[in-house]
Amino acid sequence: MALITGDTKLFGVLSQGATFTLSPCMHNRAAKVLHKDLVYVHFDLASDRVAAFLDVFWHLGGQGLNVTMPHKNLVASLVESSGLESVNTLVRGDNGWQGHSTDGEGFIRGLERASVKISDFDSIIILGSGGAAQAILNSIAKETIERPPMIIVHRRSNLNDQKIRDAVSVGPSQLLTFRRMTPQDFDDTLKSTKDLRRLVIQATSAPKLGEDMAAYAPAMEHLTGTDCFVDIIYDHPSEIYFSALRLGLKCLDGLPMLIEQARLSQFLWWKKAASYDELIWAIKESGWKSR
Repeated sequence: MALITGDTKLFGVLSQGATFTLSPCMHNRAAKVLHKDLVYVHFDLASDRVAAFLDVFWHLGGQGLNVTMPHKNLVASLVESSGLESVNTLVRGDNGWQGHSTDGEGFIRGLERASVKISDFDSIIILGSGGAAQAILNSIAKETIERPPMIIVHRRSNLNDQKIRDAVSVGPSQLLTFRRMTPQDFDDTLKSTKDLRRLVIQATSAPKLGEDMAAYAPAMEHLTGTDCFVDIIYDHPSEIYFSALRLGLKCLDGLPMLIEQARLSQFLWWKKAASYDELIWAIKESGWKSR
C-alpha cells in the first residue's frame, strides 16, 4: 500500500448495508497505476446521516465519492445534479458537490465489452423504472438513430411512467409500452415479442434486497439465440439470470457495467482512467469470485 501523507487525497463510496464492495479495490489500484496520491475507502451510513456526512466530507477536503444503493436518489436531491433523479458519482466543484450518473454510459460500454450493440436488437424490454433504469434507457435513446421500441415492466404509477418518458425524450419520438411489474405481465411481454430480437434487462435492486425474482424466471423459455439478457446486479444476480444461463442464452451480469462505471468516474475525477484489464486484475486480486 502506498504511503499516506499530509498530501494524500480522500475518495470513497457511500452506501448502506453493503457488506462488500469492489469499488475500493478498483479505485485504489487505479490510483497506483495512474500515480495518484489518494486513498479510497467505504462509508456505510443510514439515509438520515447522508446530508451531514456530505457536508463534513466536503469540509474535510474530500475530493470525490461514488454513491450506491439506497442513496442515489437522496444524494441527487442534496447536490447540484443538473436535474438528475439519481447520481452515482460526486465531483468536488468550486462551491459544492457536483452530481453525475455513469450508470447509462457504463451499461452501454459494458455491453460493448461482450461485443453486444444496441443496434443488434429490435426491442428493449426492461424490468424496473428506478434511477438505474432511467439512466440506461436515456443512454440507449441517445445511442441509436432508429430507436427501438421499449417495453417497461415496472411498478406503474403516473409518476413512474412520467419519469421514464422524461428519460427517453432526448430526440425523435420513442415508442413506449408500459406493463405491470408482475411475473404474468413479464411472461406475456416475452411471449408476444417472440419474432423480435430483444435486449432484456433486469434493472431493479430487488436481488440485493433479498428478492430472488424466481417467479419471473420461467419467462426465459420465450427467449432465443438472437436475444440477450442482462442483469445489472453483479454480486447478487436474480434467478432470472441463472435461468438464462441454464438455458444457454446469451446473458451478462453487471460486472462489465460496474467496471466501466468506475472508469467513467475516474475520468470525471482525474481526466484519465485505469484500463479495463487493470481493474479486472484488481478484482481478481481481491479474492472476489462471480457467482
